[in-house]
Amino acid sequence: MNITIFKGSEELNLINDNVDVEVLLDNGKRYAATFFTIENIISILDRYKKTKECCNGLYFWASDMIIVESLDENIINKTIQDLLKNEEFYTAFSLLE
Repeated sequence: MNITIFKGSEELNLINDNVDVEVLLDNGKRYAATFFTIENIISILDRYKKTKECCNGLYFWASDMIIVESLDENIINKTIQDLLKNEEFYTAFSLLE
């Protein structure tokens, strides 16, 4: 298994940010999800209130969203391992064609 965390060009804020994660399984299939922190969701909702998006910040949604307390690589890896162990990975992540 290979895990790629797409951090972008700016420095990642481990407490208030989001990242796309791709997982390449040993069978050659690739899966993707986006990891968010709670603080990041609050920041997005606050921004939406100002920009009037999503009914003035009343809601936020994202497909393949996984919420973690921190975007630390160890936490992301442990989350993926636990999802696989509990057979929830294939529901939380989307298969990339």
